[in-house]
This record gives sequence, structure tokens and C-alpha cells, in this order.
Amino acid sequence: MKHLSLFSLLIIAFCFVACDKDEDPLPNQLLGNWENRYFVDSVDYWIVNTLEFKNDSVYQFRTTVRDSETGPDLGYRMYYDDRYEWDGMAFKYLPDLASWIDYREEAFYVPKQELVAGIMDFFYQPTARITFVDNKQKLIFQNLCPENLGIGCEELSEPKEYVRVN
Repeated sequence: MKHLSLFSLLIIAFCFVACDKDEDPLPNQLLGNWENRYFVDSVDYWIVNTLEFKNDSVYQFRTTVRDSETGPDLGYRMYYDDRYEWDGMAFKYLPDLASWIDYREEAFYVPKQELVAGIMDFFYQPTARITFVDNKQKLIFQNLCPENLGIGCEELSEPKEYVRVN
């Protein structure tokens, strides 16, 4: 009986050590706003792609325009809300309803309410790899080639670096 209680005590102690709480559980490390900013010389504006992770399954993507890198947004070029799944490596998303600028117009950006609503049609499940750098203050978003498309994989897009803004 003494061996059984010693064995039980060891099992309980192991459970406490093995169940050590992760310092930043998934997907909480994504929560908040992340920006990818770049300057476009030809129009003299900053383009800002923002990923806003609202909770563990909902995010918003938007493209806005600014006069300066960290200044206020002047207007929108694109916007959508979407659901996602993330297991720490593979980020799966499938935007369907979106709003974007009417490219027939001369304006480079417009107020959000003037964006044109439409449907984004994917014939595969978009998947990306998210990795963190600089003490989780930056994330690298790399779209992955879809598997089993039957038409081959197009060239991968360049990874996009986003900085945490809150």
C-alpha cells in the first residue's frame, strides 16, 4: 500500500510539471493589430495592410492609405471580416464577402462606406504559415501552395512582415 501511495504521489507531481502553462497559448499570441506598411513613390502614399485578430477565430483584413507611415488613415482600398483556424503553424482562412475600391474610379482611396461589396471566390482553401520574430513583435505571413490542385503550384508570393501595433 505504501508503494501505491508513493506511486500516486509521483503521478500527481508529474501531472503538475507536465501541465505547465504555456506562456502565450494559441491563438492569443495573434490577438491585436498587426500592420504591413510600405511607401508607394508613384502616388506618394503609405499603403497599410492590417490584420486585426479580434478573438481565437475572427479577424479583419483591411488595406488603408496614409500620408505618413504611422499617421491616421486617409481612406480604404479593401476590407473584409473573416473566420480563421490556426494551429501554431498553418493559418487557414477563406474570405468570401469583401469590399474594395472601384478601380474604374480615379480616387486612390475612398471612405469605407464607398467601397464596393463583392464576393471573393477561391477554388481551394487558402493557407499560410505564420511565424514570429523579434520577441513576437513581428509576424511573417507566408501564403502556402495549395495541395492537390491538379494544376500545379504557382510561384509563392513574397512573405509579408507585419509589426504589432497594440
